[in-house]
Amino acid sequence: MHKIDRIIIALVPSILALSMPSLTQAAVNNQTMMMSKPDFNTDFAKMILKRAKAAEISSMLDAKVNPCNDFYKYACGNWHHSNPAQLFGELMTDKFQMLSKALDRKMVSLLNSPKNGKDLILDKIKDFHSSCKNVFDNKEEYKSNLKNVYKEFGDFPFLSKRETETETESESEEQNSLQFNWWLTVAKIQNIYGKDILLAADVMGDLKNNSQPRIYIGAPDATISEGGSTKFVNIVQEIITTLQLRELFSLDKKETREIARKIHKLARDLEKGTTDERLGKSMESLLTEYNLKELKKKYEKTLDIEKFLEISLNTTELPDSIYVYDESYLENLVKVVNETEKDTITTYILWSLLNDYTIKDSDKEDLDAFCSDKTKTFFNKYIDRAIYEQYRSESAEREIFEVWDHIKIAFRNELMGDKLDWISNSTREYAVEKLAAMNLSINAYDEENFTEFYDSLQIDPKNYVVNIQNILRNEVDDNIFELNLLKTDKDEAQELSFTPAYSFLSNRISIPVSMLQPRFFWDSNYPQAIKYATLGYLIAHEMIHGFDDDGRTFDKNGNSREWWDEKSAYEFDSRRKCFQAQYHKYKFDGRHLPDSVLQSENIADNAGVKLAYSAYMNWLYSKRDSAPNIEVLETLPGLDFDNRQLFFINFAQVWCEDIQMLFRSHVAQVDTHAPGMYRVIGSLSNFQEFSWVFHCERNAPMDPEYKSIPIVYILAIVPGLMPWDSGYRFLSFCHVFGSVAPWCGSFVYHLFMNIERGESVYYTLLKLDMIGIWVTQSFVTIHKQLQSTSLTLEIFTTYPPTIHLKATAAIAVVVVVVVEEAVVHFKTMCEQRRLTDIVTR
Repeated sequence: MHKIDRIIIALVPSILALSMPSLTQAAVNNQTMMMSKPDFNTDFAKMILKRAKAAEISSMLDAKVNPCNDFYKYACGNWHHSNPAQLFGELMTDKFQMLSKALDRKMVSLLNSPKNGKDLILDKIKDFHSSCKNVFDNKEEYKSNLKNVYKEFGDFPFLSKRETETETESESEEQNSLQFNWWLTVAKIQNIYGKDILLAADVMGDLKNNSQPRIYIGAPDATISEGGSTKFVNIVQEIITTLQLRELFSLDKKETREIARKIHKLARDLEKGTTDERLGKSMESLLTEYNLKELKKKYEKTLDIEKFLEISLNTTELPDSIYVYDESYLENLVKVVNETEKDTITTYILWSLLNDYTIKDSDKEDLDAFCSDKTKTFFNKYIDRAIYEQYRSESAEREIFEVWDHIKIAFRNELMGDKLDWISNSTREYAVEKLAAMNLSINAYDEENFTEFYDSLQIDPKNYVVNIQNILRNEVDDNIFELNLLKTDKDEAQELSFTPAYSFLSNRISIPVSMLQPRFFWDSNYPQAIKYATLGYLIAHEMIHGFDDDGRTFDKNGNSREWWDEKSAYEFDSRRKCFQAQYHKYKFDGRHLPDSVLQSENIADNAGVKLAYSAYMNWLYSKRDSAPNIEVLETLPGLDFDNRQLFFINFAQVWCEDIQMLFRSHVAQVDTHAPGMYRVIGSLSNFQEFSWVFHCERNAPMDPEYKSIPIVYILAIVPGLMPWDSGYRFLSFCHVFGSVAPWCGSFVYHLFMNIERGESVYYTLLKLDMIGIWVTQSFVTIHKQLQSTSLTLEIFTTYPPTIHLKATAAIAVVVVVVVEEAVVHFKTMCEQRRLTDIVTR
């Protein structure tokens, strides 16, 4: 470590106060400086910020690791020392959790500040926060109010049994009616509080024409237990529920454990009916359109779907056509309900209802954090906006849109170039259109009418339970089913975490304001390499979602439509299977990652970092004339990395994380994203430029050429991964060869593409790449042609004298197909040149 680095790390309290949002500037500034924002535009301040960032980057690195062997361990090897995950603390730590904590500190400070009477909405929010903190001062009143919530719909069977002796016969019948009308109770809960339990109904735009509202029925968004959980996580969930039940109802230990066990067993049984995301099914394929009368008749033995929809959606004017989303869930729901004790179903419904209200005694230990989190749950938009106004910067917003523009240009160039020539021209033409129509927005909620929304909301600073009831009622739209007034562009802010998010339905990327906290990921004083490696990569990742497994089934207007031609879709699927094979061979916590058909996140990771790097390089080249020493300016003092290496290190450090060992299997099973280490290793080991930047040898694990041999081996020995699984050796050989050919051509092309020897060398090398792709296309066509003929394919593996005529005919077919493919290829090149002319006009 350099001497200057030791000084920087020794001065961490003062330096990080300037550079990190997690520390307040009050720790280092005097009273006078606190009255105004510090000036970071002086040369001294800029130097401090850069050195602080260099110290932060260096603190995560493990320089003992060879970056060409394991780049994740090299970039993040020391993360777990300073940010350890703990069984009785944070089960998982990563950069986004740090971002969340920084925002939480700002939120706690905001909510604990005194009311000023100027911002009436914020005063209401502070009153709600106070009501949460007051719960522990009067637990009996809290329990009494909680009882009023569930008594509105019935009673818990384990409580009603105790009271049976004191009840009249009519009262007993009224309470037990819930057991026989579970769907009626669920519909009433949704109507009053907008909470989906067991079965959800909603009104959204038609997937095929999102300007037309349609009714959807299917699984609720959230359940008590997470699907795909490990046994250990299931046990933990049951223990938490057991403790909550005992605190609220003073039940016997054994009885409480049994109740909790049944609740979570029912939740897991219901989850079994949902289609696994990893199967890669499109949203449209999971939709089934029904005539309402037919749907009602199909399930009439278990529930009245027509009545359920009328109550839950508050209307008697239902349309004739209804969408069922993922009907396997509905079928399983009917089966589970019919096989489960009615008392268990009743308990599950009422306990799900209370989820929004429940607290634990352990929450008192960190009451500010718990109540701030609860407040954010119900007032997320306004709190985000209020905090964002504290650090909002027009220049920072301009920088975001500049990065957005550069990444769009980089992607447009990719679509117009030769690397994606396996996609047909017509498909690429529309992809360019969709990209041009794609928008970016910052979730600052400038257009939101908060005054109108919160004007009638009543908040009592001393009644936490009633406040939640009022909030939930306020959020229920009284006109939910007036089709001519319905807003079909559903707000997806609730789904956002701390990263940008792409919406298929609006073809828009939204950036949460929490991510824009200053000097967390990037700063205008940092090298642009850092900005493109973090913000640029995250935006590019979401942009790719518009063209991945799911995104490519939606057009530029957000309607579900097949705009990929058959050949391009086939080529896409072939490449998707390569990602599937690559990521499945990775091991995490001693087990292979799930063999997932859905590869959208891995595709977005791989393409996202390449797009971000390409955009950065384009920016860099554009500055060379005005700043000849730009590459030197794009480094950080105290770090022995050039600007390109700095890019890849900062990209990798986005995914630094530590997961408590008992929960690692759970994370790998339930998350469609790969673990952080493989988001880095998987992406960069497929990226030749990374290997060149770090001077990796050809046999290094992080070098793409090293990876090609095991991938080809996997394709050869696992026919199920091959789209050409015909069962014939000759065809398998053809397609394995056809898959390797473009890799060979691409390798030669990319190896020499940056050598400045003129345009002729460029086109000569490009032909090698095109030859490899042409061979693949030829063999694909041969395979399809042979399968469509009546020729006996055994001619390639057996040699009886009677097959000469058939062999001659087969060879003739092959020759014709090859010639035909050559002609098609020539036409494609002409069309490609025409496409380029059209787009560049």
